[in-house]
Amino acid sequence: MSLTIQTILVATGESTKQLFTTPCEFFYPLAIHRSIDETKEKERGERSRFSKKVVVTHLLTGGQLALCRSYEDARGFAEGLQHEDIFLMPTVPLLTAHPDWDRVAVLVRELKSAYHAIT
Repeated sequence: MSLTIQTILVATGESTKQLFTTPCEFFYPLAIHRSIDETKEKERGERSRFSKKVVVTHLLTGGQLALCRSYEDARGFAEGLQHEDIFLMPTVPLLTAHPDWDRVAVLVRELKSAYHAIT
């Protein structure tokens, strides 16, 4: 796994975002990274190691696309979506208004199933 420490913007609610520094790898416009909860637990000393779970996030909106069981699953998921033009949209309203929204939503569900995403 080739995650390096990076700072990214992550959506923490419907209208809130937080800068977050964590082990991360970019597959622009997506990123694979450790979860916020696990990173904070590790910083507080409540956890000595990360689990194998990683998150795939849309860098422009900070929205989480999938929580995956392993880096390998997350990488396959991210590579399956990386070249979709819809993910170049910088806001959720532009994403949902994009003409490819329905097709890509189906692709996301198929990739989540294929790569055993947790969420």
